[in-house]
Amino acid sequence: MWSQVQADLEKLIAARVYPALLEDAVYRAFLVSAGAKLGALADYSIPPPLRKNFDVAAKLRAHIIVSEIEKTGALQEKSAGAKLCCGPFKLYRLWDADAPDRREGVWWFEPEVLEVCKKSTPRSPDARKQWLREHLAVSTDWSKLNRIDYISLDAKDEVPAILGAGNPMRVYSPGAVSVQASPASSRPLPFSKVTRKEYWDNFGKFFPGGVRQTILPFLPRATGMDLNAFLNKG
Repeated sequence: MWSQVQADLEKLIAARVYPALLEDAVYRAFLVSAGAKLGALADYSIPPPLRKNFDVAAKLRAHIIVSEIEKTGALQEKSAGAKLCCGPFKLYRLWDADAPDRREGVWWFEPEVLEVCKKSTPRSPDARKQWLREHLAVSTDWSKLNRIDYISLDAKDEVPAILGAGNPMRVYSPGAVSVQASPASSRPLPFSKVTRKEYWDNFGKFFPGGVRQTILPFLPRATGMDLNAFLNKG
């Protein structure tokens, strides 16, 4: 299945130049690696002399992207597929303001997830945030989930993506605490505000995941805001 996802993503990446992605440094690096001159892409088609270069560069890029997704174990393989996402549409991503270096990421979700969240919870930012954490399966030590970014693309925009249902994930990831840690200790863990007791009390517990997630190998411009303020609407 992953081999099919890779083959389909490779075709999408090589098919054309995507104007909505031209501000993304990773996408620009891909174009340069294929031999494209960024200032000479008038109609966003692949220049015929560069067709072979684009095919080779796309094959390598798709292999890297799919291998990284497979390595995370975060997506159900049988549900995964490469797709061209066509506007108009919005996508959302949660992140942690205390870790700005991890703001830009490939994991996004659709507005329908928010609609289900709001129907399934009280009108409370904390309850809605917890629902999103559980159903997006974001381990507690990975992110405080206090900011949200959104991408809003026009009808003319298209971007290649991988879609699939998220796998369950541990409440605390395996790397959250050293295996030598004492379950009785109340000292905070490095790089988090989780105590060892909290870790061991939740050992073996999983967030269910299951909602559809969208992986964007290349990122259009995103806008951000406070997550609590966002979840308090509607």
